[in-house]
Amino acid sequence: MPICFAFGQGGPLAGDYVRIAEDFKTNSQRDSAIIYYEKASGEYQKQGDLEGYVRSCNQIGILLTRQDKYAPAKSYLDKALTTGLSIFDSTHLEVAVTYLALGVVYAAEEQYSQSLGYHHKALSIRLQKLGRYHADVATSYGNIGNVYYNSKDYDRAIDAHLEAKKIRAKLYGKSGAEITPSYTFLGRAYREKSKYKSSLKYFKKALTNKTEQLGVGHKDLARFQKEIDEVILLMENKKKAAFPK
Repeated sequence: MPICFAFGQGGPLAGDYVRIAEDFKTNSQRDSAIIYYEKASGEYQKQGDLEGYVRSCNQIGILLTRQDKYAPAKSYLDKALTTGLSIFDSTHLEVAVTYLALGVVYAAEEQYSQSLGYHHKALSIRLQKLGRYHADVATSYGNIGNVYYNSKDYDRAIDAHLEAKKIRAKLYGKSGAEITPSYTFLGRAYREKSKYKSSLKYFKKALTNKTEQLGVGHKDLARFQKEIDEVILLMENKKKAAFPK
């Protein structure tokens, strides 16, 4: 779908560039989105709008991370953090966005200790500013759980994902679409601890939710069923090992 550009009477200002960038991002055209966020960041600097500059740098860093371009992503996020801490107080929500984005980059690079440091900073700000029962707080807990999982610290992964699940259940209900990732990640963490009954319980909840959302027979349900089948096989193998013929 072509994207139409409409500038204000004064020419292409930073806000116009941001709107174009967001249109490109919505249409999964990341390279083009980055170009226009870069134009916006330059314009914000000229205008002395450092808050806009920080937001643009955050978005560039996030998009570059999704393209696996970690070094330039960190460069933009470091700019966002340095500027953000100079103009905001240390608990500003835009600073939390930067911390979270840095946490994602470092996790992608398998630098889990650094990643957790940034994710916990983001969580602390969000808890203080938003309260416990907020979607962004659940996201932070989920991100922390994923980092612990990838670093094979399954107990802490479970603790974090349980927190995310509790928040999402209160906000969206136990069958809401938003809670399904919590069920899935809990299923995986319990599986790695060989707690197959708990793993199976959560994978079944994830499948039930997805079936309600997508309808029976939808192709995307196959991967949820595969997780269940794998756990059932592991349970059968464990039983055979415990009671050999």
